[in-house]
Amino acid sequence: MRRLLNLLGWLTVGICACLVALLIVYGLSDRPGKIAIEHHVLNVIDGVREDGMTPDKVVGTLDQFADQTEVVKGDVVLAPEPDKDATAPYGEPADQLGLKHFVNKGYSVGYDDSLPSPRWSSYRVFPYKDVHLERPSSFKSDVRTTARVTTTEFVRSGYDRGHLSPNYAISVCYGEEAQKETFLLSNIVPQVHALNAGLWKDLEQRIVRRYVERYGTVWVQVGPVFTEPTAKKVGRIPVPNAFWMVVSEYEETTRGLRAIAYLIPHEETWRDRELTRYVVSIRKVETLTGLDFFPKLPKATQNRLESTPAPRAW
Repeated sequence: MRRLLNLLGWLTVGICACLVALLIVYGLSDRPGKIAIEHHVLNVIDGVREDGMTPDKVVGTLDQFADQTEVVKGDVVLAPEPDKDATAPYGEPADQLGLKHFVNKGYSVGYDDSLPSPRWSSYRVFPYKDVHLERPSSFKSDVRTTARVTTTEFVRSGYDRGHLSPNYAISVCYGEEAQKETFLLSNIVPQVHALNAGLWKDLEQRIVRRYVERYGTVWVQVGPVFTEPTAKKVGRIPVPNAFWMVVSEYEETTRGLRAIAYLIPHEETWRDRELTRYVVSIRKVETLTGLDFFPKLPKATQNRLESTPAPRAW
């Protein structure tokens, strides 16, 4: 027993010495050197916080630590205070596609009757009481559309009816009526089951649970990517080649905006801890979709915000 205690003691001393040495090297490094060290440290931390078994409180603490690193914090772009009640902080995505704009109780949609499919959906989440609501039993055609897509068009297609603005996030923030509106088919796209119930759901939950806890109010814009011409269809409905999310939050203390974009291939992907592999620039999403994000911001601010990918997943 004494030998074991001695061994543990020496291991503790060794670990502390390594940490002190790392902190000294970090303090003496230039910014690229610090970022390189942060990447290595966060690789280790991510193994703990993304393993699915770590207690929520520990994950929250590690998230807060990650937010203090330059590599996660990234650039905060000076911007005017956003409209806190809007589903998009500086205007819905602008387009030259002639989309219809539907405003619902908890989210908005840009709908393309010519496809027919939603091109984007926007929503805002914020601190909430986690009250469980029963999932609605059925999807409904949206009478505001010309296409009038029906739920039977998805039957035996091999694809889930995938939400853009998610059922859970809208239900806990806006209530039952808003939740029911997420089941309008103007908010739905064909999505393979493993992605819908796996990685995509994980990202939705990460935003509404972990991002809200860390940042307070968070804006999310989400949508499909289509090829021209669309290779696959479910009846009349095109099957996306990929899905994107643009997530933003406004920092009151610095009066600045942060944003990150994810681009996820439409594949059978249940889980992936390394979300950074899906981080892209917002400008890339604009190129793929023909949309213009944050249209109310000055062009110079948009360029700074959108041109460079976030260095790491939040």
